[in-house]
This record gives sequence, structure tokens and C-alpha cells, in this order.
Amino acid sequence: MSTEHERPDAPRRPHVAREPHECKQRAEDEDLQLAERLVWAVLAVAAELHIIRKEKRRSR
Repeated sequence: MSTEHERPDAPRRPHVAREPHECKQRAEDEDLQLAERLVWAVLAVAAELHIIRKEKRRSR
């Protein structure tokens, strides 16, 4: 039995960034549409803010 991901007509899975720098790289990728690049830029900023907040909590 084949799974959905093995089908040639299955939709492409979206990229999953694990680190802020990956989001930034996607935001700078000129092969992507502008709207998608803007989403990646917002995600990069959000990820950086999360790290800053986490470090700030640890230093208290």
C-alpha cells in the first residue's frame, strides 16, 4: 500500500525551518515569490525575538 507522500501527484510539502537563519535564507531567496519571502522574513524576526526573550528569562 502506498502512502500519499509516495504518489507522484501528491502536493509538495512545505519547507520547515528549524533555525532563524534558515528563515532568513528563505526570505533572501529570489526564486520565491515576494509574498512568500515576506512571510519568511517575519518568521525570521519572530524566531530571533523568541531567542532574545528566552535568553533574557535565563539571565534573571
